[in-house]
Amino acid sequence: MELEEKKNMQVSGSSVKNSNNNFNQNEDEDINAVPIYRKKRVVIPFLILIVAAVLGTMYWYMNMRNFVSTDDAFVDADRISISSKVLGRITSLTVDEGDTVTKSDIVIKLDDTDLQSQLELAKANLVFAEKRTLLAQVNINRAKDDFQRAQLQFNKAVITKEQFIHAQKTLEGTQAEYDIAVAQVNVSKAQISVVEAQLQNMQIAIPFNGVVAKRWVMNDEIVQPGQPILSIYDLNNIWITSNLEETKLGNVIIGDFVEISIDTYPDYKFEGKVIQIGDYTASEFSLIPPNNASGNFTKVTQRVPIKIELTNLIPEDKKKYPLRPGMSAEIKIKIK
Repeated sequence: MELEEKKNMQVSGSSVKNSNNNFNQNEDEDINAVPIYRKKRVVIPFLILIVAAVLGTMYWYMNMRNFVSTDDAFVDADRISISSKVLGRITSLTVDEGDTVTKSDIVIKLDDTDLQSQLELAKANLVFAEKRTLLAQVNINRAKDDFQRAQLQFNKAVITKEQFIHAQKTLEGTQAEYDIAVAQVNVSKAQISVVEAQLQNMQIAIPFNGVVAKRWVMNDEIVQPGQPILSIYDLNNIWITSNLEETKLGNVIIGDFVEISIDTYPDYKFEGKVIQIGDYTASEFSLIPPNNASGNFTKVTQRVPIKIELTNLIPEDKKKYPLRPGMSAEIKIKIK
């Protein structure tokens, strides 16, 4: 009995071993027999590549087709530099960077002590000249009376011709003195006008409503004629300036719709339209303009400035999304 059980166990073990060998052979045969389109390691990357290509094509069609874009753009506005016409020391500078200023506000005053002294002197000269005019008028009236009496006496042969000529010359002399006195009055008035004009230069007013962007000097500094004191922007007139490649400019025309993205407010899309295309390239006004006549000329794509007007800014948006000159922007121009 024991021998039969051992034989049966050996037979059953060999059958199990044979069945395992048959299963492994069948498994190897199934993997090799699977078609390539059913293999995941091939199908999944292929599907991902197809989906990426479709999404890229859709993005290009929706966002790039019929659009010209660039990131070389920034917020721009009217700017003016306030400077002095004359040499002087600043005695009063009442605004600082970031302050709002109003047209005709006097915010800068220069030292006018010397000019005030000159004005007092000119006024004193005017009073002196007017008194001389009165005196000359009295002298001329007396000389006229003397001449008239001398003429009557000469006609009646009471006085000599020499005395008559002397009276005549005296009248002419007093007339000349009167004319000189009147001219001196006019000169004194002109001097007063000159000094008053110079005094006006001692007070500098704001030319338009705006915001102080930069203050270049401090109180008590001496400024030269033409030296910048303040830089002021007019924030009521803001636009976008973009330098567009010349290779993209061919289909851009005035009036084209522009989609604008400001880096400061990435979630808000500004809208605008092209209102001006520059008649020059930006390199023409660079510090060192290119010299294409040189022998080592290298062709570089030039950029042409274009001006874009913002069209969807309402007062609420201006307060919520305040724009400041110099902010970076990206634009997409819808070409027709």
